[in-house]
Amino acid sequence: MKKLFVSATFAAVALLSVPAQAFTVSFAYTNTNVPGGDQSGKTSVLLGANNVATPGSGVFVETFSALNGGGNSQGCGLDTPSNLVSITGGSYGFRQGSVAGAAAPAGDSTCFAYGPAIGGKLPDEVNINYSGLIAAAGGNTLNYLGLYYGSIDTYNDLIFYNAQGGVITTVTGTSLISLFKGTSGNQTADSSNIYVNLFFSPQEQFTSFSFRTTGIAFEMDNVAVGFNVSAVPEPGSIALMGLGLAALGVSRRRKSKV
Repeated sequence: MKKLFVSATFAAVALLSVPAQAFTVSFAYTNTNVPGGDQSGKTSVLLGANNVATPGSGVFVETFSALNGGGNSQGCGLDTPSNLVSITGGSYGFRQGSVAGAAAPAGDSTCFAYGPAIGGKLPDEVNINYSGLIAAAGGNTLNYLGLYYGSIDTYNDLIFYNAQGGVITTVTGTSLISLFKGTSGNQTADSSNIYVNLFFSPQEQFTSFSFRTTGIAFEMDNVAVGFNVSAVPEPGSIALMGLGLAALGVSRRRKSKV
């Protein structure tokens, strides 16, 4: 297991004097490009190199490898049955390997998800709803999201929603790139192809999230969610807190695709 010891606490910008809330961002990951690993590059620090969640751990992972059958001509598709996880809005696709309009996260030789679909319209926003999974697991909300975020761009956003469809918070690509000192759109660097772990406070727990992009493209793999998951301690990490980071986390700076 390899860890990058960088973490931060983002205080959500308060509007109309509403008290600020917080979520923690961590870039720890498990290396899957090892003997016995699934060769997808990076996955949640809460999972092993085989990219499988321990039964009863409260963690569930989507690898887009159509483990339950079906899938496209490359065998890529959703692992999770549609009654547990639903995807709506926008356009998206699943594939192995890079192609014009969809770059595999660095080191990822397995299936990944991307949006918009090749030739799809922009802007693109696709919502992943876990209401079915939450109900089946006897929970109420999710407090953890992890994803292998490929070649992050400044025009990519993650938006989190509660059960009523209200926006909880937005995490911009700009904020993550700035925090990790990456380069927007770099398809090979560790600093722009990172495993992002988001641990939410009780007030911010979510039931769905959207990936939104105004340019080509948004790529991700190994999407993990969890109930009552505790952040994994990272000795030597740098803890940062303040409205400066908060502004990065919820602002909507854009950069046009050249």
